[in-house]
Amino acid sequence: MLLLILVLAGKGCSPNSEEKTYKAIHQKLTGLETYSCTAQIYVKGNKEPGQFRTKQWFCMPDRYRLEVLEPQSMQGKTTVYDGSRLWVYYPYIDQVLLLEDLEPPEDQNLFLGFFLRDMLETESIHYSFEEWNGATVMIIGLPVPGGSKYRSAQRLVVDRKSLRPLVLEMYDINGTVTTRVEFLDFQFNPELDSDFFDSDKIGMSMLYEGWDASGMFFSSLEEAREHLDFPPLELSSVPEGFTRGIIQVVESDGRRIFVETYSGDGESLTLLQKTADKRGGEWLTSGELIYLDDRPAFYSERQHTRKISWTEGNIRVELVSSLARRALTEIARSIK
Repeated sequence: MLLLILVLAGKGCSPNSEEKTYKAIHQKLTGLETYSCTAQIYVKGNKEPGQFRTKQWFCMPDRYRLEVLEPQSMQGKTTVYDGSRLWVYYPYIDQVLLLEDLEPPEDQNLFLGFFLRDMLETESIHYSFEEWNGATVMIIGLPVPGGSKYRSAQRLVVDRKSLRPLVLEMYDINGTVTTRVEFLDFQFNPELDSDFFDSDKIGMSMLYEGWDASGMFFSSLEEAREHLDFPPLELSSVPEGFTRGIIQVVESDGRRIFVETYSGDGESLTLLQKTADKRGGEWLTSGELIYLDDRPAFYSERQHTRKISWTEGNIRVELVSSLARRALTEIARSIK
C-alpha cells in the first residue's frame, strides 16, 4: 500500500505529465491574438539599473502600445508601433516624432508577443519545471535570433496551474539578466479598439531612451545652460499667477533638448528648444502658417492643447499650452 501511495504521489511529476503541461501551455500561448497587462520592467543600464511600471497592449504579430506609469518623471510617455512605424508621445510637450522602417524595434524584448514569434520560429527550445514563489512554474528558454553580447538568450516563466505568463527575461552572453518584465493582471485576448494603434488618435513626442533621469532636472536656468550645446531663449512674458515647474535637459540621439514648464490657474505652458536635426526620424511640422512680427511660425491645435513652433537659426523652438490662441501668440512674440 505504501509503495502504491508513493507511485501515485509521484505521478504528477512524471515526464508524461510535464509533456502534457507543456502542450497545454504551448497551445494557450500560440492561441494568443491580443493581450493587455501591467508590466514591471527592470533594465540593466550603463550607470544605474532602470525600473519602470508600464501598461502594455499587444496585437499579434507585432503591433503594440506601451504607456509609462512610473517613474513620475516619465509618466505618460507612450510608445506605439504599427508593424513598421513607431511614434513616441510625452503629454506635456505634445511633440511628434515618427520613426519609419524599423526592423526590428529596439524595445521588442519588453513584449511577450515577440517572444512567441521567436518560439515558433526556432527549433532550439527547451523547457523545465521549477518552484517559483511557492508555486510550480514552467520555464521556456530559447536563443535570441541574431543575438548580440547584450541579448543572447531569453526565457519565459509561466504558471503551471493558471497557464498565465509571469516573467520574461533577457540574458547577455555571460548569463546576466539585462531585461526583466514581470507581467501583472495579464489578460488573454481582450478586444482592443483600433485607436490603440492609430497615429491620428494619439499625441506623440520625443524619445527618452538612454537618458539619465537623476541628472536631467535643474533648479535654475544657469545650471541648465552648462549642459546645453546652444544658448537657450527665455520667456520674457509669463502670464500673471504662473510659476515655473520643470527645468530639464534631455539627451536623445546625441542631441540635447531643453524643456521649461510653467503652470497656474489650471493652465500649463511649456517651452521646448532643440537643435534642428532630422537624424533618426522626421520631426513632423504641420499647422497654420502665422507670423510673430517678422518671424514665420506654425500654429496647430489638438484637443485642448495649442502649439506654436518656429526656427531661430539652427534651433527649433516650440511653445505648447492650454492657453487661448491670442495669449499664446503674445507670449511667443516675447521670446528672445
